[in-house]
Amino acid sequence: MDKIKLEVLVLSYSQTQAGAYALILSVENSDQRIPIIIGGFEAQSIAIQLEGLKPPRPLTHDLFHNFADNY
Repeated sequence: MDKIKLEVLVLSYSQTQAGAYALILSVENSDQRIPIIIGGFEAQSIAIQLEGLKPPRPLTHDLFHNFADNY
């Protein structure tokens, strides 16, 4: 199975579910879109990364990424 590169197209508040966010991914070199409904904490983590902000301490996915890179 070939890997498909995805990019974050849009992250916005979900109009259909209270407290949820819609993450729209786009398939590289294609018109295909993949919508995913995520929670507020996940949306916040993605938004921090997209904005290039540095939180005062590492987030859970940062710790896992560091662990995976070192082992």
